[in-house]
Amino acid sequence: MKALTRKLTLRYGSLLRRYIAQTQEEVLAQANGLGRAAMAGGLGVLEMTRIHQTSMIQLLREAEFTESQAAVMQSSETFLLEALSPFEMTYRGFQETNIRLQHLIKDKENANFSLQREVDKRKQSEKILRARESRMHDLLAESQRLQQNLREYSSQILGIQEAERRRISRELHDDVGQALTAASIAFENLPSSHPGTPEASVQDARALLQDAMVKVHDFARDLRPTILDELGLLPALRSYLDRFAARTGLHITFRATQHAETLGEDEKITLFRVAQESLTNVAKHARAHSVKVTISRNRGKLRMDVCDDGQSFDPQNFDQAAKKHRLGLLGMQERVRLVNGSFSLLARPGKGTQIRVALPCQGPLGGPGSTNGKSGG
Repeated sequence: MKALTRKLTLRYGSLLRRYIAQTQEEVLAQANGLGRAAMAGGLGVLEMTRIHQTSMIQLLREAEFTESQAAVMQSSETFLLEALSPFEMTYRGFQETNIRLQHLIKDKENANFSLQREVDKRKQSEKILRARESRMHDLLAESQRLQQNLREYSSQILGIQEAERRRISRELHDDVGQALTAASIAFENLPSSHPGTPEASVQDARALLQDAMVKVHDFARDLRPTILDELGLLPALRSYLDRFAARTGLHITFRATQHAETLGEDEKITLFRVAQESLTNVAKHARAHSVKVTISRNRGKLRMDVCDDGQSFDPQNFDQAAKKHRLGLLGMQERVRLVNGSFSLLARPGKGTQIRVALPCQGPLGGPGSTNGKSGG
């Protein structure tokens, strides 16, 4: 590096002396080449400035110029600038390259940011897709379960229908048929009866016919209570509960709000059938002594609770209990679902079972209050 500096210093001083003396363009071109050689040799602007300073001191010591000092200084400045022009061009090239590089880096950052946003979107989309796939899997499993339930439900319905037909046929034959047969025999024997007892025979026949009529009416009320259409839900429920209590010996307490009568026909029959099915389950399985049936209004909903004091069952064994009473529970749940209501069952082992139905109620907040009633066996 020192050898190159000495060589360039000698060359620089010689060319500078010639330019000051002649100011030729050819010498400036050589000065430009000298600058390129210095830059190629690894010298910088500072080294070139020192070379220029050394050359000027040497020239001022060795020679006398006819030109004025101002002209000498101007010529030397022009020569120095020409020698430094390769450095300037290189510096400008570096600047332009640096600016382009900065632009490329900025574009790269923007592209990375856009790419990251796209990656985040894709990850979010994949997450949503996986959640939807999981949801679809759950829905498919739920659909398959519901289909299985529906098949079992349909099969049990057919079995229950046949069993109910056999029961009605048997009761019509055994109870109503026998009563009508006895009445028929009584009427046939009237002419041959003892002259002093025709009135008693007529009374006996009339009693048999009335008993048969009562049984027929009971069958009709169980199948479809006409009082529900004629007088409303509450009278129909009260009448049914009275007859059920008399038949089973259960002590039944009934309390209801008159807002129940603002419900539509489908909602009324739903509450009636749920109460009917719930009481049937109590009588068959609960070993209960008393039942409370309550209809109340709360936060825009009409709620019916059927609570018994029977043995109930362990909530951990709910599936087994549900299988045992599957048709009744499924039937109640489906009825309530069809009228946009909610159905729940609360099992309290040793303390009884509570069935709750909540239906939307659009009736006015004012109006009649509650109606109370008790039935007992």
